[in-house]
Amino acid sequence: MTDTTIKAIIFLQNWGDKKMLVKELNQNKHVISIFHIMGRYSYLLDVNFDNKKQLEQWINKFKSIELSSGIPAVKDMQTQKIINIYKKRENYSIEDYQQIKDKYHFFMIINAPHHDDELIDAMKNDDIIHSILHIQGNNSLIAELVTESPDSYKGILDKMKDIQSIYQIDILEVLHVDKYRNEVIDEGGNLVYPDKDIREIYTL
Repeated sequence: MTDTTIKAIIFLQNWGDKKMLVKELNQNKHVISIFHIMGRYSYLLDVNFDNKKQLEQWINKFKSIELSSGIPAVKDMQTQKIINIYKKRENYSIEDYQQIKDKYHFFMIINAPHHDDELIDAMKNDDIIHSILHIQGNNSLIAELVTESPDSYKGILDKMKDIQSIYQIDILEVLHVDKYRNEVIDEGGNLVYPDKDIREIYTL
């Protein structure tokens, strides 16, 4: 990949049976990670493309997938390009996610059009925040949090309420991690790599 690589977050809402759609996403080399989330959208995808043409082809492909009933498998899709990475996970795998099922795992979507160093520093220095991305679109930042205690999460919210640059914060709880850094746990419980091209840049 080159410096022109497009790194993005895609919010995807499925319609009906999810098995076929998740299988297609698991096998797709551009989809690095898949998080099944609560909220308006069903899935948060971490994706990489070499150029805009690849991205356009990918969007057209998944919008054209139909269920057996003939209706589209994808009901809605929102793409947000990653502008900057302030904090990211290192040396983490899908097996690690399997071990935190009982913990509080969610994404915090922050609308802070005038975000400043105070906000970024407050998030970067908190151990329960594992990744922070600056993204295009309706929201400015997305952060991934994992904690054993709801008090820790409430403490972060209280801290952020004092930062005037924040307009709105949405919480998307993670129900399941279907794929992470091109690793998938199959139906037999085995770790598999759906595609040899594991890409080079990991964001989440």
